[in-house]
Amino acid sequence: MSDQPTLHTLVQATGLSLATVSRALGPSTQVSPEARARVLAAAKKLGYTRDPTAVRLKTGRSKTLAYLMDPRAAMQPGFMPLLGGLSAAVWDSDYHLLVLPEPAQTDPLDTTRYLLQRRLADGAVLTHTAPQDARIRLLQERGYPCISHGRTRLPTPHATVDFDNAAFAADAVASLVARGRSRLAIVLPRPDACYREHLVQGFDTACQRAGLSGRRVAAIDLDSPPAAVDAWARQAMTHIDGLVLSGETPLLPVLGALSDIGLRPGDDLDIALKYSSTLPQSLRTPLLTCHENLHLAGLSLGRALMQMLAEPEAAPLQVLFPPPPIEALHHANP
Repeated sequence: MSDQPTLHTLVQATGLSLATVSRALGPSTQVSPEARARVLAAAKKLGYTRDPTAVRLKTGRSKTLAYLMDPRAAMQPGFMPLLGGLSAAVWDSDYHLLVLPEPAQTDPLDTTRYLLQRRLADGAVLTHTAPQDARIRLLQERGYPCISHGRTRLPTPHATVDFDNAAFAADAVASLVARGRSRLAIVLPRPDACYREHLVQGFDTACQRAGLSGRRVAAIDLDSPPAAVDAWARQAMTHIDGLVLSGETPLLPVLGALSDIGLRPGDDLDIALKYSSTLPQSLRTPLLTCHENLHLAGLSLGRALMQMLAEPEAAPLQVLFPPPPIEALHHANP
C-alpha cells in the first residue's frame, strides 16, 4: 500500500470536509482564508501533491496557465518582474505556468493556434496587446479563457490588467511644467501598442491645459535600437527641455547623447520617466520618476485568470492601476 497522502489524509489532518479541502487546494473563492491556510499548511507538512494526470482525467483541465511571450519582452527591463509576478501567482496553487514564445517574423496567430490545437493550458495570459488584438479575438471566438496586460478596443469585453498611462503622461507633463519646462516631447511605444493611444491622450490633454504644443517623437519609439535613439537625441534634444519617457529602454542612449552634446539633466532639461526595473536607482542622474509595478501586474494577471477558471460565469475582471506620484530621483546612494 502506498504511503502517499491523499485528499482523505488532509481531511483527517485538518478536520475539514472533503469539499472544503478540495476547494482550498484550487483557486476557488468559496473557501475562507483560514481554511485555505490550514489545508495548504497540512499539505506542505504531509508532502501532499495532486496527481496532474488524475486531475486532467477527472476535470478535463491541465491545471496549466500559458503565458504567450512576445519576443521583444525578454529584451525589456520589465520582463523579469512580470514573469516573477505570474510565477508567484501560481506558486501556492494547483496550477503550473507554461511560457510559450511567439516567434518573430511569423504569423502572430501561430502560437495562439498551437495553444488551442494542443490544448496545452486552461487559460492564457497575453502581453504587448494591440487595440484590435487578433489573438484575443480568436480566443474569444473559441470561448477560451484569457486575460491581457493592456486594454483593447475590441467590441466584446474581456479580462484585463492595465496601468493608467494617460494619467502618468498627464502627471509627467504637470511635473515638467512645474519645473519651468515648456518645450516638451514624448517618446511613445510602437504604433500597434494599445497603451500608445492612452499616453497620447494624457500627454496632449495636459499640454493643451498648460498652453503648450507638445511634440510626439516620430523618429524613434521605445523599441528603437540604441544607435537610433542616440542619433535622434543628438539632433533633437537641443530643442527640447522636457522629455517624457514611458519606459526605461531608451534612457541610457539618451543620457549618453546628452553628455556628449553638453546638456545636463536637472539643469538644462528634465526627463520624466516611467520605469519598472531598478535601473534608475543605479544612475547618478536627476530624474522625475514614476514606478510601474510589473510584479504586481503579473501577480494580478495570474490570480485573475485562476479566478476566471474557478468562476467562469462571472463578469470579466478589469483592473486599472493608478500611477503613483511622480518623484524626483536625484542620485543613487554611494
